[in-house]
Amino acid sequence: MLKKINKLILLPLKWSPLINTDRDFITDKYPRDICYLRMNDFPDEPLWTLFYKGETKDLEDTPALWKINYRSLPERKH
Repeated sequence: MLKKINKLILLPLKWSPLINTDRDFITDKYPRDICYLRMNDFPDEPLWTLFYKGETKDLEDTPALWKINYRSLPERKH
């Protein structure tokens, strides 16, 4: 039987950055206090940590069904 957090890896989830941080991402499928994704200090740490209902899971890569919407950088003026 899969732990609940492992089931999230099998779901097609879309992640968007939180406004007040450049490391945390949320999905529209779950409230932020239940589920979020954090980009870590790679390569010293795993690239991602998934937080779900009090559980954590480190990930070296995002699952194929996930889409991460990274915050775009402002355009540089020449």
